Amino acid sequence: MTSIYNKLKQLQYKEDYPFHMPGHKRNLKIDPLLDAISKIDITEITGFDDLHHPEEMIRELMDDLKQIYGTKESYLLVNSSTAGNLAAIAALCNIGDKILVARNCHKSVYHAIELLGLDPIYIYPEIDEYGICKGITKEQIENIITKETSIKAMVLVSPTYEGRVSDIEGISDVLHRNNIPLIVDEAHGAHFIYHETFPESAANSGADIVIQSLHKTLPAFTQTGLLHLCTDCVTREMMQKKLSIFQSSSPSYVLIASIEQCIHICNENRGYFQQYYEKLWILREKLEELKYIKLVPTDDIGKLVFSVKDTTISGEELFEILRDNYHLEMEMSELYYVIAMTSVCDTQEGYDRLYQALKEIDSEITKKNTEYLFLENDFHQNKKMLKPEEAATKDRIQIDYDDAKDEIAAEFIFLYPPGIPLVVPGEVIDKYVIDKIRQYEQYNMKVIGLNDHKIYIINR
Repeated sequence: MTSIYNKLKQLQYKEDYPFHMPGHKRNLKIDPLLDAISKIDITEITGFDDLHHPEEMIRELMDDLKQIYGTKESYLLVNSSTAGNLAAIAALCNIGDKILVARNCHKSVYHAIELLGLDPIYIYPEIDEYGICKGITKEQIENIITKETSIKAMVLVSPTYEGRVSDIEGISDVLHRNNIPLIVDEAHGAHFIYHETFPESAANSGADIVIQSLHKTLPAFTQTGLLHLCTDCVTREMMQKKLSIFQSSSPSYVLIASIEQCIHICNENRGYFQQYYEKLWILREKLEELKYIKLVPTDDIGKLVFSVKDTTISGEELFEILRDNYHLEMEMSELYYVIAMTSVCDTQEGYDRLYQALKEIDSEITKKNTEYLFLENDFHQNKKMLKPEEAATKDRIQIDYDDAKDEIAAEFIFLYPPGIPLVVPGEVIDKYVIDKIRQYEQYNMKVIGLNDHKIYIINR
């Protein structure tokens, strides 16, 4: 049996360069805390405050966060954005309420919907020429609001995994005119406030609650994040109560210290982000010159999305070539594209290796004329038969997914990462879903909810 600790130690000796989370990129030079973990791993002891009842040094850090992010209150997350999404939805919705949801939200949003027995009303993002979700628009919200009543809150993800941003200011304005608060899963946007080239943070654009994962794009340990209460949509006490439900009662002080270090380092050394921006733009300009591999336009320039649409390789194949032949570990792959996540901690050597690898691969592939079945103008809309919570209470059976057409899903099915459900429990499994699963399997991609060609359906 392989020791987890020994396997982790081996990372420092490997040639693999991390174009994936977490944002600290195992770069110990920027923060000495990363090299001193075992000496400071404690639980709540005298003089170290309490995350769930902050009065001293944790309270001081929260006050600093309020000043830096310009919020009513900012809370520390040691269970990352997942806990933040769960707590935010629980703070604004009661059991059985209607909630407006962008259909490309993270699975944690759907878990909150199931736990609270909520009735989700979905907004489907449009899809661009690369097969990637665009941002949600205020016009889409206006169209839904005129048809649906009694919506208690809305939640959307901005930026998306691919670096696309929604019109938060316009959406907030529409929702607030109808007394509906907005939750923004800004897990991939904690770095936005540190340089003007990045999009405006949702925390400064009218959203009511904003959740961020520090570890995704900033120099912080995995599981660290922030929840920002930006308006008076709920009381500070209610928000703290819900967070206490969804976060560990024994929070890691290593993670708390990492949050503090990360925020202070970033806030006090914004020159790092100017250097990051300059190096990134030079890299992007070079990548634009590739012939077949296309650098996809993104609102967040820190996300490098490489499309292989109409080429002789798939996204998964590009991912594997970069990993196996060039020791470059990307963040994720889809059927037609690959994502490389960058951060302020990336090195010039890493950028150079990525460019040279892609340049070589680009010279070895060609263009092919293929009709891409799934590159549509709209996000595929599944028919909802049951609320997720209702589906969870039904008897289920496991069948071959090829035989599941017109059946009702009993479990989530999604590619991981990013964890956006292809099917939500209670939705009808149609030919599109089956064909999509078949394509994922063809390229040996990791599909959660699929086990030996079988999926769970409701036993009717």
